[in-house]
Amino acid sequence: MSFLYLFDLMDFDEHGKVKEAKGITLSQARSNFLYLVSKYNQKFLKEKNLPVPSFFKEELSGLLTYVEMGRDYELIKKKVLSACLPRISALSNINERELIFSLNSQVTLDDLDFADKFKDIKNTLQLEYIMTTISGKIYDKIFSLFSQPMTKENKSKLYKEIINYNALVSATSKVREEDIDDKGDVAG
Repeated sequence: MSFLYLFDLMDFDEHGKVKEAKGITLSQARSNFLYLVSKYNQKFLKEKNLPVPSFFKEELSGLLTYVEMGRDYELIKKKVLSACLPRISALSNINERELIFSLNSQVTLDDLDFADKFKDIKNTLQLEYIMTTISGKIYDKIFSLFSQPMTKENKSKLYKEIINYNALVSATSKVREEDIDDKGDVAG
């Protein structure tokens, strides 16, 4: 079962293309999409102990501003995706909704900060309960970040927590469906 909750930062149309969301223009939604992709990239870089390329530190912010101003989204999207890890840039030929779903399915639980809380649990009901409780805490943290001024630091934290939330809820659904292997790992 796929799961993705984007907290009204963007939405997708029937063709899987980014569209405006409640209170968010199309240009803002597109910028939010590219920022989310960059945060997935950052998460995967961290997973492999790789440094964040200078593109994401120096150029990304300006490009996202151009997108918000309605400038050439497709060209900027291509540039952002090509700066990402190959596992992300290889997805450039699928629609935007599928791209985010694919990235979300690649987030591993063992790289989430709270994974140690359920490393020895064998009972799937207990595991599902703990995962649901943790996802509720992350959900509350997300809304707390929404209520704060949207500084660069808060925006980064917000998107990281959205990725954690989506990955955990998706994994919880797999546990509920007993889509786990004999080691207790959630199947991808």
